[in-house]
Amino acid sequence: MLKYLTEIKSRLTLLIFTLCSIIAICYTYKEILLFMVTQIHLNDTSSYFIFTNVTELFSVYFRLIMFISIQISVWYLFYHIFTFLSPALFFYEYEFGSFFFRVSTFFWFFSIFLSIFILIPFGWNFFLSFQTNLSFYFEANLTQYLDFCVSVYLLSFVYCQSFTLLFFFLLNVAQNCKYIKRFRKIYYYIFVLFATLVSPPDIFTQIVISFFTTIFFEFVIFIFLLRFFTRLP
Repeated sequence: MLKYLTEIKSRLTLLIFTLCSIIAICYTYKEILLFMVTQIHLNDTSSYFIFTNVTELFSVYFRLIMFISIQISVWYLFYHIFTFLSPALFFYEYEFGSFFFRVSTFFWFFSIFLSIFILIPFGWNFFLSFQTNLSFYFEANLTQYLDFCVSVYLLSFVYCQSFTLLFFFLLNVAQNCKYIKRFRKIYYYIFVLFATLVSPPDIFTQIVISFFTTIFFEFVIFIFLLRFFTRLP
């Protein structure tokens, strides 16, 4: 028992050290991180952000640093939980947990890519396009823009992680084919809902996002079915 408590203490110490190290690194490069979150999405070099409170810029830096640090630290937390419990697992349980953890990590990185390089720039440029058509001019508030980025990322993260539930049915294709067919329509509904929430109020954009998420869903099913049937004698 003392051995396990010592290991838990060591892992908690390592997690705290990791969190502090990430915070220190993010603070060192806070200007670069803020630039990546803001200016990388602006097509017009004359665009700028404003802040209306003397402490607002410091608050934005602090929130950005803590948000990034917590995201990375949570991943390390689940990694330590899995590695701590892995010696007590059976081989098939370890294989399932390891596979599911890798899949979840992949969709986590995919949600980051989707939100940063596709959803946030597209939504930003779409909504700002109305100021030239209607002769309105927008002064972007730094805090509100950060809230917008965080909301889009969290929404993308939740829906991308929903794909990991698919692998519960794909791990044993022979027994779960009927469940894949039964729940396929539910995933289609989730894709349409996802496209509606993350895209601007444009029916064409919603159709495009729904189409590509559905194609990706069918591609994953096809890969696993192909992998299963190629193993058959």
